[in-house]
Amino acid sequence: MFDVVIIGAGPAGLSAALSLGRFRRSVLILDGQRPRNARSTGAHNLFSRDGIHPHELLQIAREQLVPYPTVELRAQEAINIAHDNGTFTVQLQDGSTASARYVLFATGVKDILPPIEGIEELFARSVFHCPYCHGWEVKDKAIAIVANGDAAIHFAMLLHSLSSNIAICTNGNSEIGSSELNQLDRLGINVVETPILRLEHEERLLKGVRFTDGSFLPREAIFMRPAQQQHSLLPAKLGCALTENGHVVVDDKGKTSVDGVFAAGDLMSGMQQVIFAASRGAAAAAFINYELAHQAFYNES
Repeated sequence: MFDVVIIGAGPAGLSAALSLGRFRRSVLILDGQRPRNARSTGAHNLFSRDGIHPHELLQIAREQLVPYPTVELRAQEAINIAHDNGTFTVQLQDGSTASARYVLFATGVKDILPPIEGIEELFARSVFHCPYCHGWEVKDKAIAIVANGDAAIHFAMLLHSLSSNIAICTNGNSEIGSSELNQLDRLGINVVETPILRLEHEERLLKGVRFTDGSFLPREAIFMRPAQQQHSLLPAKLGCALTENGHVVVDDKGKTSVDGVFAAGDLMSGMQQVIFAASRGAAAAAFINYELAHQAFYNES
């Protein structure tokens, strides 16, 4: 039996495994090999590794687990999980099972892109969801914000310091209040309500936005907030409480509503950056390690 099974091998899961391995905890990491940022050309706003390719970042993290013999990494997806008498049993895609005293979910989320022609090819290349992660790379360029209401204003406030050429495309009737519209007008940020027909591009580089009335807005980058859903159904299946937005509920230690189950990374927060995920993985691991240490210290005779 393992001390901990970590389901998910992104920044949160690998960071947690490193912390636990350094205390000789027996850890199994299950890597479903479907990282959310696989299409991204660089992980930014990341202390000491700004701009590193996501694949390279994960490779380094895996290599740095090698010195810790109690940590095992398997390229397997968890397809089921059961809890009985303080033990978690995880079923893997190859039919095998693994048991552990604790579970850490680091399975992340999936982005659900709107049905706009061209967006799938451009996502993470010219279409972005995070100004902190990709804003600097498109500074001074022509930017479109595909959003409405509060989300549009949020993006406009963040991106205003990076470009003076910003337009908001609400893709339908505007839900932006009059006072905010006046402020956008003062800042020279146009609001286009005409529905979007498609995003035009060449070799996955955005050229602009084509609207249903035939008009065209030349743009070099787009920011938007896609809908999301849990990448794995297992937290909910195990009984972990979810927020209204679908995130796994955790306390300040990373504990979920199910005893012995922790969560870290994008699946439990709207603040979704690599550095945040890694820090929360390390934090959850520290609290799991404390519980294991406490139990061992007082149970030894």
